Amino acid sequence: MKNFTIYYIFLIITLLPISLLAEGSAGEAATYESRRIVDMPTAGIIPKGTFEVNAFLMQSGGMMTEFAASPFENFLIGVSFGGSKIIGVSTPEFQDFPGLQIKFRVLDETKTFPALALGLNSQGLGLFDKSKERYQTASPGFYLASSKSFKWPVGLIYVHAGINYSLEPKPDDRSVNFYFGAEQTIYKRISIGAEFNANLEDNSYFMDSKGLLNFQIKWAASDNLTVALMFRDAFANFKASNSLVRFVGIEYISKF
Repeated sequence: MKNFTIYYIFLIITLLPISLLAEGSAGEAATYESRRIVDMPTAGIIPKGTFEVNAFLMQSGGMMTEFAASPFENFLIGVSFGGSKIIGVSTPEFQDFPGLQIKFRVLDETKTFPALALGLNSQGLGLFDKSKERYQTASPGFYLASSKSFKWPVGLIYVHAGINYSLEPKPDDRSVNFYFGAEQTIYKRISIGAEFNANLEDNSYFMDSKGLLNFQIKWAASDNLTVALMFRDAFANFKASNSLVRFVGIEYISKF
């Protein structure tokens, strides 16, 4: 277990000192598209011949890292791994199997039609419950995502929506779910986003009521590095928290 903790700490230390060069995936001059609204997937994808490493620091000492690459045009594949109580003095609880991510953009955005992507993402977020073998927020599972950008006087706004079917809940609790959200640029390096996830598959183990409202602010620190501060569950529906849940996300993208 200690080896996993050392790995996560080393990953974050090596990503932070990257020099400031240009814009990552936030702001009006972003180099890359957003692949998530906050938690849920967009139709965005990284360019062919690039890879991304994402690290999320979550509540209760939780951490999750994700590695993905785009070997072909409009196609992405990746793996992820994490757990709870990794930072601190408690015994870490790791997920049993790595998460899998596959995304294929079937249609690029046009002036009149949004981009569309089909995918699978089996990685959940938030607290990991070892007894139930799932995360507090279920993974998107299979999904269809759409994204459309618009330019207006205050910058660029990206509108996202999707439907998904998670395989994490027990078969009797699974349900087709929907989500939507938007991302607004603030000058060249900053974006703010909001997302509503209906989480219709929730089985009352983790939430008092259905519905997750999440926010985030992203800063493009460099051409490759973007840092995000996430505020999850504005409705305070999580049983395990009485206020906004705060995450920190670190994203690094480069060519291979």
